[in-house]
Formats: sequence, C-alpha cells, structure tokens
Amino acid sequence: MNEAVKSSWESRIVGILFVLISLGFLISGVSGSAWQILILTDFNFYLVILSISLAVTAGALLTYSIISFFQSREVKHFMLLVMSANIIIWIILFLLSHPSSADWSLYFSDRDRNRTLAMAFVLIVIPTLLLGSFTGEMKPSRPNVFLLILWGAIVLPLLSLVLFFSPNPLFIMVTSEGGIQGLTAIGIFISIGYLISQIIALPRLIYKWRKTRTASDFSLMLSVVLWIIGTIFIIILWNPLQAAELLWVTSIIAGFLLIAISQFMNTIIHPHRFLERQVQQRTRELNQSIREGDLLRKMWTHKMGNLLQGLITYLDILEHAAQNSEEDSDTRAAARNLSREATLVNLQVSQLTRIKENLRDAIYPVNVVPFIEEAVESAKQIIGEDNFSVEFNRPGTYSVIADGFLPLVFQSLFSFHAKRKSEDTIKFTITLTSERQQQIISIVSYGKEIPIDLRKFIESKQDIEGIALDLNLFTAKLLLSRYNAIVQCDRNEVTSENSCTLIFPSN
Repeated sequence: MNEAVKSSWESRIVGILFVLISLGFLISGVSGSAWQILILTDFNFYLVILSISLAVTAGALLTYSIISFFQSREVKHFMLLVMSANIIIWIILFLLSHPSSADWSLYFSDRDRNRTLAMAFVLIVIPTLLLGSFTGEMKPSRPNVFLLILWGAIVLPLLSLVLFFSPNPLFIMVTSEGGIQGLTAIGIFISIGYLISQIIALPRLIYKWRKTRTASDFSLMLSVVLWIIGTIFIIILWNPLQAAELLWVTSIIAGFLLIAISQFMNTIIHPHRFLERQVQQRTRELNQSIREGDLLRKMWTHKMGNLLQGLITYLDILEHAAQNSEEDSDTRAAARNLSREATLVNLQVSQLTRIKENLRDAIYPVNVVPFIEEAVESAKQIIGEDNFSVEFNRPGTYSVIADGFLPLVFQSLFSFHAKRKSEDTIKFTITLTSERQQQIISIVSYGKEIPIDLRKFIESKQDIEGIALDLNLFTAKLLLSRYNAIVQCDRNEVTSENSCTLIFPSN
C-alpha cells in the first residue's frame, strides 16, 4: 500500500469521526439541549467522566508523540508532546476548581478561579496551533527545543498552578450574570483573542494539509474546527451547570482524540512509514547526485575539450599570421568566446558547490528587488551589456522566503533564456505581484520556444530521466526547490513570448 493510499483511508476515518461529532454538537445547540441546566451531582458526575477521558486521551497522544518525535525529529511532534502533557495537568486543576466539585474540593471550587484556568487552556493550545501551522516538518534546533521546554515544562505548569492556588482569582473573566453580556473587559479580550488565534491558524493548517495530504495535518486542522465550536459554546453559556460547558470539554476531548488517532496510525499501525519516507528521500537525493555528477563530468569534459582545442588552433595560427592582422580575427573571436564560456562554467560549478554546502541552512524573508538588480548586473557581464535589458516594477517592500543565493535563480534564468534569443538583443520584463498568500514573480522574454522536456524538468518536483540538462536550469531548480517555490512556464506563439512564473509561498 503506497503512501497516498495509506493517508487517504486514515483521513477518511478521521473525517467520518469529525462529521459525527460535529453533527452531535450541531443537534445539541439547535435543539436547545446544550443550554439545559443540570443537577449539581449529575453535572459533576459527567464532568469527572469527561475529565478522566481527556486525561487518558491526552496521555495516549503524549505517548504517541514521544514515539513520533524520536522517529522523525520534527518540531510538530515535540509541540504536541508539550501540549498533551500540560493538558493532563490542566484538566485535573479545572475539575478541582469547578463549582460542581464543591462537595469534595471545598477550598478550590470557585467559578472565577475556574474561568481563569480556562484561560490557561488558551495559552496551552494557541502557541501550539500557531507554531505548528508555520513550522511544519521543520527539524528542531537547540534554541527551538530550549524555548519549547522552557515554555512547556516551566512556564505553563507554573502558570496553571499559580492560577489554581492563588488565594483570590487573579482576574475576573465573567460576572455573575454570565453569558456574552456578562464578560468583563479582560474576558472579552481573551475570548476574542482566542477565537481570532484559532481562525488565523486554521487557513495555515488547511494550506499545509492541502500541500502534504497527511492524516496528522488533517486531524490537527479538524481539531481546530472542533475547538472553535467548543469556544462558541463556552462564550455563550450563562450558567456553569449548563450542558454547554460539558460540550466544551467534549470538544477538547474530540480534538485530542482525532490527533491521537492519526498519531496512533503513524506510530503503531504503520511504524515503518517514517523509514519508508526516509529511504525514498535518500534514494531521490542519491539519484540526483548521480545525475549531477554525470552532468558536471560531461560538461567539464566537453567545455574544457573545446577550450583546449580552440586555444591550440589559435596558437597554431599565430605562428603564421602577423600580429593584429585580419587573418586570424575569426579565430581570435572564437578563442575569446571559448575562454568566456569556460570561465562561466567554472563560475557556475563554483556557485553550485557553495549552494550544495549550504542546503541545510535556514531560509528567511529577503527583499527581492536588490537581488534582482544584483542578478541583472551579473547577467550583463555574462551576456553582454549591449545584448541584454530588463524592465520591472519596483514595489516598496516585496519579500519572499529565500536566502543569499536568490540572485542566482534570476541570473540562471536570464542566461538560459538568452541562449534562446531570436535577435541580437534580448529584453526581459519582470512583474512582482502578491495574490492569495503567494508571492508571484513573472519573467517574460522574446525568443525561440523552450523545449518541452526542459519545461517539464523545471516545473516538476522530480528529476526527469533521458534529457540533456542545462546547468542554468539545474541551479535554478535546486534553489527553487529549497525555497518551496513552484515554477510554471508558458509560450505565446503569436508574440513569441516565453514566460517563467515563480510562485513563492507567502511570508
């Protein structure tokens, strides 16, 4: 069973559970059963059962996240580990402070104290959602691990304990009136902030899931939806003994359950999935290295052979031609071209070596305009200033996630397109736009049509066998893959325009 099929049926299981749970919440809210006020003893009984269920679910997620983290070493699993550990502490304190626990938690049962502890849940979940939506499969660095341990193992537990053991509630979230109308200023701020944070994280998680199509990202996305529904319940309710409060806790359990199921499938049902991905990735890297070595070896042999042959011919002619005569002008021009081409190959190989040495370095937001200007100046020296011109709009601020090698992308594309020019001078038009969380850079030139196999190579995320690679395209593709950018090439036969569109993810 391949990776796509595995993720597909796992996502179906998670999706079916989500639909059933959501329907239950919807029916409860619309029918009015969510707003019924329960007897104190009945409410406490249900809350104890739900608290135990949440602790067990969070414990399972904690266990599976530990296994997943040691398998993949991804920040996402470490954050889930921290979140589930803190949820176990939080639900115990929440249960002890709830007004329904007054019979057996005499000193700590208090409505205001309980609501401040609800705020602690916000601080546990929101950082995980926001960081998880941005980090993806990022490997943990020492500073990241230190900050997560500091936040998850020290700050959050201490905050929960301070909110619980404080002689008086540190602040009041809601007045005795309850409901939306009873929210205090700080209650409104926290409630709105919690909702907005979830809404901000949700599009990022949707984008990430559409990109990876993994069950873990799918479950995290659906968990956020369930927690948004639960948040609406707890904001609206006006009595701590309403069933809506139990539904809020149930939404937390349901979210953790979906995440735990996906983690269980990854670590228990398919324990070798990570190893499969690693083998596939290493195989791709090995094949790419083999092709890269063959490309450089053939290019080096070809270019250096041409250069030596040209120089030998030039020296032979010099023995018989007068100095600065017209007899050897064509040969001298050919020798200069060969020398320039060999120098360019040396430069490209040197640049490619530097890129390969820094592939694991972090990428970061960079301003594109100065890098385009740098690439234009470099391209003029290579192509010839009289044979090359560029026009592009210069927005005040336009950044993409890249690094200091970004000019090589534009320089490589300029050089590649210049080889296909139909006139002595080639003109490039560059347009910088932003659209739907994407930064789009369009490069248009006039010239001969780009071969379909080279277009497929630059557009595809995989190497395509059986084509003669161009070193400029190879360099551009290597860097664009590192920047998680998408390339689209088009041809307008009417105007003889070749366009190359680079689509970078938004900052």
